[in-house]
Amino acid sequence: MKRWGTAGVALLAALWGCGDPGAPRFSGAPPPVVQAFGTCAFCHSGEADGMLPVAASLNCTICHADARPGFAGPGHRALPGTELVPSYPPTGHRLGADAAFGSCAFCHNDTSGELRVFAGFLRCETCHTAVLAASFGPRHRSLPSAGQVPSAPPQAHAAGANAAWGHCALCHDREAQDLTEVLGGPGELACSTCHSERSPGVFGPGHFTLPSRDIVPAPPPRAHRPQAERAWGSCALCHNAEARAVEAVLGSPEDLRCDTCHSDRAPGRYGPGHRARPLNTLVPDAPSDPHRPSALAATSASCAFCHSRLAEAVGPVTDELACSVCHAEAAAAFGPGHRRLPDVALVPAFVGADHALGRWQRFGVCAYCHRDLGENVEASNAAELGCIVCHRQKLGEYGPAHRSLPGADLVPDFVGASHFSDDRRIFGTCAFCHSDTAERGLELTHGSLAVECSRCHVPREGEPLGKGHQSVAPCAACHGTSRRTHHDPAEGTAQECAVCHNPHGSRNVFLVREAIRTPMGLERGVRFENLRGSDDAGFTAATRPGSGLCEVCHTTTRYFRGDGTGDPHFVFPCFTCHPHALGFSVRP
Repeated sequence: MKRWGTAGVALLAALWGCGDPGAPRFSGAPPPVVQAFGTCAFCHSGEADGMLPVAASLNCTICHADARPGFAGPGHRALPGTELVPSYPPTGHRLGADAAFGSCAFCHNDTSGELRVFAGFLRCETCHTAVLAASFGPRHRSLPSAGQVPSAPPQAHAAGANAAWGHCALCHDREAQDLTEVLGGPGELACSTCHSERSPGVFGPGHFTLPSRDIVPAPPPRAHRPQAERAWGSCALCHNAEARAVEAVLGSPEDLRCDTCHSDRAPGRYGPGHRARPLNTLVPDAPSDPHRPSALAATSASCAFCHSRLAEAVGPVTDELACSVCHAEAAAAFGPGHRRLPDVALVPAFVGADHALGRWQRFGVCAYCHRDLGENVEASNAAELGCIVCHRQKLGEYGPAHRSLPGADLVPDFVGASHFSDDRRIFGTCAFCHSDTAERGLELTHGSLAVECSRCHVPREGEPLGKGHQSVAPCAACHGTSRRTHHDPAEGTAQECAVCHNPHGSRNVFLVREAIRTPMGLERGVRFENLRGSDDAGFTAATRPGSGLCEVCHTTTRYFRGDGTGDPHFVFPCFTCHPHALGFSVRP
């Protein structure tokens, strides 16, 4: 607009309004500033020029309300106070960068300065919609209701720390603050990510649409503030149900985060700012509901999200065997957050890549690393023998969750580290702890009983010899009471007869022990290979007096003493006169 000087306006006015009736008159239209502001424009044309864009809503008399003749010149008016103009623009009546906010910026210049950055989205009338001529000053506007500004910032037109969320924070400050607490600030997620389409008038002036379920499938109960799920970051704002499901298994993101599996940004593919779904190379076996492993698989924590079937297989033993026991160290070679495959030092005989125990189920957690031992136990006819019968205590020194080696009190004569009893497997479980006895039983049998341990040893729980051990049957149970013992300290007990006889086999006839403990406490070797009387390896020894079966215990008898002395006596078999049935007493 052409600028009018004070003298020019005055001269034009004189020409326009003066002269006699016969004089020539100015017949053109008055300048726009004069039309808009009247006489004020004659002296304040510069100010009038600055205000001309808002002349329809603001004239000079709104702020300069009271005429004060003579105070500052003919017909002048008072300057407005701060109650009427709280913040005047620094360049007089020219708004400059704040012109976008119209007449409001003449009295609220500090406010328009705060909002200047949002001028492309927001005007004063967006929130202050109704003109209230008298309530807040001439031509002022209404304050917005909670329906328009549900959560204004403490300093109404200054979003402060939440300004990063843009003009939204001026009306939704609480939501912006919630998002800041969760995300730290707008990064991959801005308000327009979910509220993407402008919808003026639907939710208020200049507002945006609420997101549909295809954009936000599961918002948190308080839409902009997840609870414990906030640890999962921006994902929890749209996938709260998934975050809650993952939270229930893991507690919080540690070795597994959303971007562990959803690693690549794929904007537009699954929704604004979304990420790609993982390939099978990264997630080879997700649960049927990807973020909710079954209760059995969930005991394997993060592993269950990508290895659901394997987690199901180890589920019954995770109280003792966790994935990290065998897969101990992180190794980037198998994917983000993955773990190393165990070597033979930790897992000498793996149950198999599917982690399913199958027929080795009876051996429990041990079979995952010692399948070969389980196979040997089965091949040894000892499948009833569980690992914890011998390996009772959990110990750290043999590896994570490992167990103690049994002592001699529990396993007096172990079959061997391979847990295989070769030909001794005919004795089944017994051979594992009584290997020497089983070995003897293969060569030297107990009459018609052959090698059946169970004929004499009946299973009995709670025996002091160990879980699942068997009771010792009295000899009289099979042999009756017609045969008496001879000075037997165990007479009447289950060990009766065992002073002189070895029920598990002997190279001597009648299972006579190869070494007998005498009443004097000495252990004497015995060879008893024939039933002749005075003969080597018989009742009395011919060439080595004192070493025969009957002699080794005698110290006070008249004949055949253990020291090789004594009077001469009959040389035919001793039981001719001293039968076993009489306890080797003389026949009556």
